[in-house]
Amino acid sequence: MTRYWTVLLILLAGGCAGSTEFDRTAMRATLGIAEIPAAQHAPAVAHADMPNPPHPLRLALYFVERDLPVQHRIRLAKWTDMDKGALMKELRPLQNEGMVADTFLLADSTIHGYDVPKIRRAAARYDADAVLIVEGVGAVDRYNNGYAAWYVTLIGAYVAPGTVSDALFMIHSSLWDARTERLYATQTAEGRSTLTGSAVLLEDSQALAQAKTAALAEFGKRTVDEWRRSRTPAPASDRSR
Repeated sequence: MTRYWTVLLILLAGGCAGSTEFDRTAMRATLGIAEIPAAQHAPAVAHADMPNPPHPLRLALYFVERDLPVQHRIRLAKWTDMDKGALMKELRPLQNEGMVADTFLLADSTIHGYDVPKIRRAAARYDADAVLIVEGVGAVDRYNNGYAAWYVTLIGAYVAPGTVSDALFMIHSSLWDARTERLYATQTAEGRSTLTGSAVLLEDSQALAQAKTAALAEFGKRTVDEWRRSRTPAPASDRSR
């Protein structure tokens, strides 16, 4: 009987209501996209081109780790070594095509949270020309479908596919010159994942991990495409204007 009441509590806490929309506004506010000071961001608008040095640059990657007050259904990214390796792999075409000489992960114990000046200085100490600051946030929408009617029985809570875990992961990045306050570009990408299972066995963390993987792949693709576009010469008609 104790286990039965435990299952009921899980159902009540885990999402008996229907699906709700993700609060993208709150997610974007949680990300560092809201933390770039206007004094730093304003000059970047007029110089939104990607870096174009006479030789391939050294690119540092910094993944932001920080704690924020808990918000409803919003979860900060916990970057794993696998996540970092996946993004390094997605960005490899930049190195293969001669736009980047080297890409390395920047880890510095003196940096806490989203601190652009400290991150830039640390990147410069390791002889980086530019640093890509990456941060992410996720959210899970957990709700029940029609199969949840079987949850009135104890066995149904374990075997009936009556619960849906819909996850959204959002990545935001800012690309900075390592030695100046110049902001080259910003980029945002999203990934989604939906899993269905029983109320007891379905884990939101699995859906969120899959959404993060999808977001990293999309983010890497967009970043590479943006760099390629920046290296494509403008048509003669555009350059003559």
